Amino acid sequence: MSGIVLRGNRYSGNTIVSNCFIDEYMADANGAQLKIYLYLMMCIEADDPVTVSSIADKFNYTETDIIRSLLYWARKGIITLEFDDDRNVSGIILNDPSEACETEVNIPRKSADKRRRPTYTAGDLNEFGSRKEIKQLIFVTEQYLSKALSPTDMKTMLFIYDELGFSTDLIEFLIEYCVCKKKTSMRYIEQTAINWKEAGVTTVIDAKSHIKSFGNNDYFTVLKAFGITDRKPVESEVAYIDCWKDEYGFSMDMILEAISRTMKAIAHPSFSYADSILKRWFENEVLTIGDIEKLDEAHARRKAQTVPGRAASPKAVKPPNKFRNFEERQYDFDELEEELLKKRM
Repeated sequence: MSGIVLRGNRYSGNTIVSNCFIDEYMADANGAQLKIYLYLMMCIEADDPVTVSSIADKFNYTETDIIRSLLYWARKGIITLEFDDDRNVSGIILNDPSEACETEVNIPRKSADKRRRPTYTAGDLNEFGSRKEIKQLIFVTEQYLSKALSPTDMKTMLFIYDELGFSTDLIEFLIEYCVCKKKTSMRYIEQTAINWKEAGVTTVIDAKSHIKSFGNNDYFTVLKAFGITDRKPVESEVAYIDCWKDEYGFSMDMILEAISRTMKAIAHPSFSYADSILKRWFENEVLTIGDIEKLDEAHARRKAQTVPGRAASPKAVKPPNKFRNFEERQYDFDELEEELLKKRM
């Protein structure tokens, strides 16, 4: 595998980590994701070539772990990935964390906001923080986030209040909503506020109605696809759906396609079976229905190569050897995996 081209800002002597990265992104990332990001920063400084396999060897991870971590940072906007014709990673661009913008994955990607935050001065922040109602809001926010707000955090708060026109009550509800989803990144909070603004949310009542209509629709759409129409989703099912949307980043079209395949394969609802399909798509970087078709075509080609055709020309039949009278087989491990999952069901 050829080396991956790394591009980004270089610093002399030391590996410098952005304060914005520490404030906004470090808390939500796991150990593997942090190690890989910091290692990429060091490699840019040292001008060292890298490959997925060399990074895996460095940290004793699998190559799948490395790809998954790279895709995580790409979804966050921290890095930009480039791929060759065979869909291998050929380039990594490290972006400025202060300019990266995490999009709330529950919102369709086409609605990602293009607005830019105004430039706020220290005087703007001081004047904003001196207001009585804002002091109370800052106190409540710090309690929710379990940390003191940094100047960058304060700029985000001012942007939501001043540019988006959110009231203090609506901002407090926004913070509470994100924390309940275990999303404490100010980038996530900011993008959620932008999405609410685009949806016409101006009051707490509007926000509650928006959350109810948006969230419930997805959950009940999944249940209906499984043929379940007489109850609400249970906690474990909600966790699966949230994982498919938030962690894997799949659209409802992709989720419904996986459910359709599940019902055709085992003829009864199974969230775990559907999860196995979506997880495999996620690991193979399948992002669209078109990608699924390509994956299916590749699977069909492998199957044609490994399974002997019935229409093959007949050959002379040798008498069976008493010491070797079994039929030799070639196995399709994808099909074996599906059969094993069916038995487990």
